[in-house]
This record gives sequence, structure tokens and C-alpha cells, in this order.
Amino acid sequence: MGIELFWDNDEQTILLCEFDKHWTWDEMFSTLNTVKKITDAREDEIGAIIDLSRGLTVPGGSIFNADTREKARQMLKMGEDGKGPIVVAGANGFFRTVHKAFSFIDRDVMNDVYFTDTVEQARTLMTRRLRTGRMIPA
Repeated sequence: MGIELFWDNDEQTILLCEFDKHWTWDEMFSTLNTVKKITDAREDEIGAIIDLSRGLTVPGGSIFNADTREKARQMLKMGEDGKGPIVVAGANGFFRTVHKAFSFIDRDVMNDVYFTDTVEQARTLMTRRLRTGRMIPA
């Protein structure tokens, strides 16, 4: 399965990106390209929920090897022109720590990224964020 992308609501303002535990960088970049095409074609703001509740491994085995760091940098660069918020559901503590580290490197890329424990919590936060233009904690 790898990575699957769906509309999460009838209004097509929220994308749901589900990660299987085992995914590839090619799947990630293909998904990001699809998201970019969708958001570039739309004037309205699109939110994304990233579902990591099935667990997450890093292709290549370690976030600390040079190839993985370079791919992560490329992934973040693709998100620089994002047109909407991201809520990550089910991320473990390590992933949240990595997010904080990237936030120090480039705050603008990560300033509209939030975390919840479940997809349902993510939907609630995303709906509030898109409706009000700001994140309102649950």
C-alpha cells in the first residue's frame, strides 16, 4: 500500500494522506507532487491530514544517514509553497522531536503544522482551522 491520498470531506477542502508502516521515498515524492498539482489548481485553502497511526519507518533505516537527511530536506522544500495547514495524527514522540528540530531550521515551512493523537481529533482541528483561519485547540 505505501501511501494513499483521498479527499476527506465532501467539500474537497481536506486531503487525507494515509501512511502504511512501510513506504518509499518515490511514493512520498509522487504523493507530494499530486498534492502540489491539486493545491496549485485551486484558489481556496486546502488542508491535509497525515495519518501515521499505523506506525512509521524511514526508508533507508535511519533518519541520521546522509541520503535520508537529503530526501527530508527535499520534502520540506516541496512544502514551502503550501497553501494550507497540516495536521499529523498518530505521530510518535520521535517524529514530534524531529518536527521541532526542523522548526528551528526553517520556521516558515513548519509554522502551520500541528499534531493530534487520532485522525478524528485531526478532523476536528482541521475543520476549525479552515473555518476560522487560525488553529483553535480542541
